[in-house]
Amino acid sequence: MTMTKMEIIMKKNFTTNIRHKSFEEKLTDLIIEYQMDTPGFTPVTEYPADYIPPSDADYELTEELQKKMYEAFLDEDYEEEERLRNLLPDLGPLPTINIEKTLALIPEAERNSLIDWAMDNDSIEETITLKCLKCDYEEEIDYEIVEETWFEGPYPTSYCPQCGKPYFVPIDIYNKKKKK
Repeated sequence: MTMTKMEIIMKKNFTTNIRHKSFEEKLTDLIIEYQMDTPGFTPVTEYPADYIPPSDADYELTEELQKKMYEAFLDEDYEEEERLRNLLPDLGPLPTINIEKTLALIPEAERNSLIDWAMDNDSIEETITLKCLKCDYEEEIDYEIVEETWFEGPYPTSYCPQCGKPYFVPIDIYNKKKKK
């Protein structure tokens, strides 16, 4: 595995969690990529039997709150941003892709290629556990998100989604600092 220029500059001195994706997860990812590359292709999706779709009012409220959250973020009013986030309506579960039915829609040669790739390649999901030095809130998130926003310093620091303070750090760093 080769390191990118940014990884060489910003060497990790904390741990991340690596999980190998299942065959179904790899196929789902490949189907989503196929959808993005194939105009007009739509995977077969399913919702739980008891699913109730959100109303238009739910979508409108979500859009309005997201705009206000963005404004609060730009104003660095993180407490207001979190207050607004807590007002967001629950839009219910996301649909899941029915892999078998969706694969049946893909031409055989391309379908076989996707299945072969999923069988022969190892895909991983890298996450990082962050914990707040101020309020002890802990969350595991996708490492790519952290990596994109980590520009300087020996480790990433971000604002805690719980208390809004800029003390949300990797769990290793949290443990080191709390032992002092």
